[in-house]
Amino acid sequence: MSFSQKNWWHERNGELGVSILLDAKTLHKEKSEFQDIEILKHDHFGTLLVLDGYIQACQADEFIYHEMAVHVPLLGYVHDKASVLIVGGGDGGILREVLVHDFVDTVTMVEIDHRVIELSNKFLGIQGNYDDPRVSLRIEDAAAFVKGAISAGKKFDLIVLDLTEPVGPSANLFTEKFISSLSTIVTEKGVILDSDSIFISKIGSRFLQEESAGVENLINVMRRKKFLPKIDIYRTNIPFFPGADFGFFIYSQNNISLREPKVTYVGRHYDPDIHKAAFIMPKWQQYLLE
Repeated sequence: MSFSQKNWWHERNGELGVSILLDAKTLHKEKSEFQDIEILKHDHFGTLLVLDGYIQACQADEFIYHEMAVHVPLLGYVHDKASVLIVGGGDGGILREVLVHDFVDTVTMVEIDHRVIELSNKFLGIQGNYDDPRVSLRIEDAAAFVKGAISAGKKFDLIVLDLTEPVGPSANLFTEKFISSLSTIVTEKGVILDSDSIFISKIGSRFLQEESAGVENLINVMRRKKFLPKIDIYRTNIPFFPGADFGFFIYSQNNISLREPKVTYVGRHYDPDIHKAAFIMPKWQQYLLE
C-alpha cells in the first residue's frame, strides 16, 4: 500500500512543530463534556488513548511510564503505611501500579472526565482495579478536591500528577494557585510526582507542556516559587511520548533522597538497577537541578 493510501493520523503539535505520524485506525471518537477523546488502533503498537490531540497511553509501552511514575517514589522511602493521591490517571495505569504494594493503605483518584475511565476500560485493558477496597474514586475537578482536602485537614504521602497537556481540562492545574494549594496537603515526608517530555533544541532543553500551550510547566513554577523547596529529577525513555526522553520531577519539603530503592520489586520495566540509574542526568539536563 502506498503512503497516500494509508490511514495517517498525526499528533497535535505546538511551537516545536514536532508530531508523531501513525498509520492507525480510529476505533472511537467523541467530544466529552471536557475534551476530545480518540481511541486508535495500530497493527504493531496496539490501542492508543488520545486526548485533545495528544497521545496519553499506548498499549505497547504504557507500562514504562506507569511503573516509573509509581515505584521510584514509593520504593525510595520506607513506608509502614502510605496514602496516595492520583490527580488524573483516567487510563488506570497509575492506579494499577500503586495497588501492587501492600503497604499502600488508601488510594484516592481524582479524575474530572468519567468517559476517559470508561473508554480506557473498554479499549485499553490496562486494568486499574477500581473495586479494590483501598480505592476511592472521585469524579470531580482536582482544584475543588484539593480545596476540600485542605478544609478537612487531609494529607497524602505521595501525590502523582498524571495530567494531560495544559490545553484541556487540566489547564487550570498549571497555575501557581493550584500547585501552592497542592503543596499543603503533602505529609512532612511526602512527595509530589510531576512529569513532562523533554526535548533538546539548539537553544537547550524544552518541555512539551510549555510548547503545547505557551504556559509555564509545574517544575518551572516550583523552581521559581519554592512551595516545596527540594526538587529531584529522574528520567526514562518512552517511545510514544514526543522526544522519547521523559522527565519525572519530585517535589518535597525535606531533603529526603529517593535515589536508592528501600524495597526490592521487579516489574516489566522497573527494577532496583533501573531505579538507581534513572537519576543519572546528562549535562544538558543538569541545570534543572540548580
